[in-house]
Amino acid sequence: MRISNQHALLGVSLLAGIFFGQPASAAIALDRTRVIFPGNEHAISLNIHNENTQLPFLAQAWLEDSNGKKINSPLVILPPLQRLEPGASSQLEIRAMPAAMQLPQDRETLFYFNLREIPPRSKTPNTLQLALQTRVKFFYRPKALQLANGTATAFQQK
Repeated sequence: MRISNQHALLGVSLLAGIFFGQPASAAIALDRTRVIFPGNEHAISLNIHNENTQLPFLAQAWLEDSNGKKINSPLVILPPLQRLEPGASSQLEIRAMPAAMQLPQDRETLFYFNLREIPPRSKTPNTLQLALQTRVKFFYRPKALQLANGTATAFQQK
């Protein structure tokens, strides 16, 4: 079986990409993979860290509903945009607005927490820069589902 020049070129290109390509890694790291907001709390804090030791990055955060639409109520993130110096850590605060009492109190409500890193402007021309974004599930857990030790009630099928 003969290998065509086109297939050989494709194979060499793939191998070069594997060996010489640099993996992309996020500069802004979140301290968790999901967020649970207890209904009996007025606010919670999330920790973020700039993993890059040379460049400052902007961190932009927002919430989306279960349909992916950006929301500003019943929960709000403060500050929505902040600068993180190289190697620095910071906190984001998520506060419940009065409208949070109108969320369903018999089940959890799903939101999505988004955190986008915005890189500094490159000093070299013709440079491709990527703004990576982290999206994690965010659950609002009402008071009715909380037990004394802070865990949720177990699922029971009737």
